[in-house]
Amino acid sequence: MKVKALELNLREKKSCTETCKQYSLSDFSSLEALACDKFGETGFCVFYLDNKVLFGRYDGTSFLFYRKDLPKPEFIQKMRLFNQDKELLLWRKRWNGYSGDFAFRLRVDEVGDNTDVVDAMQVLWGTKANSLDENFTELTEKRGMKIIVPLIGIEVDDGENRLFILTRNYITYKTDGSKTNEFQNDNSSYMQASYFDSRFVSFINKHGKLLGW
Repeated sequence: MKVKALELNLREKKSCTETCKQYSLSDFSSLEALACDKFGETGFCVFYLDNKVLFGRYDGTSFLFYRKDLPKPEFIQKMRLFNQDKELLLWRKRWNGYSGDFAFRLRVDEVGDNTDVVDAMQVLWGTKANSLDENFTELTEKRGMKIIVPLIGIEVDDGENRLFILTRNYITYKTDGSKTNEFQNDNSSYMQASYFDSRFVSFINKHGKLLGW
């Protein structure tokens, strides 16, 4: 996936997080229990597995994948479960035979402290769309890449008409008193901005229209 360059649009938004550095998963039902407890709303999901990437929907209690292709926890490297207001990010630390050690971060917008954010559009593979059923569409490219997304009625081509994921990047500022601005006095400090977190928000088209809601 590539990131489409956008004009910088810095804005302020309330946001808060909950993190857990050690969480044990043994089967997919234990993952669904975590999602229900921490997320508990409808949304989309992306599972990064050892051998492929799976996109799906979440109805607030269970996940929906094409042909019910549930990922096995031992193959999950990372998961993003997201909607317009929040994201549950889960990642694998190690797998121990019959269960695995994972960590997660829940980020919720519109509550908590103010922070600066920048939104961006991340383009997905696929220049040709083929409807699979009433919930899923396959996106393919000539070079053989393909993904199945939980959307219908998608129009893509090999130009600018592509499918994107709207991402939100959260900014922190660090002060370095050893550097100064030549237009200010020597007592001023130098502020360095960097991203400290990012999340998925929604599928969108090239015009920024939210899709699938």
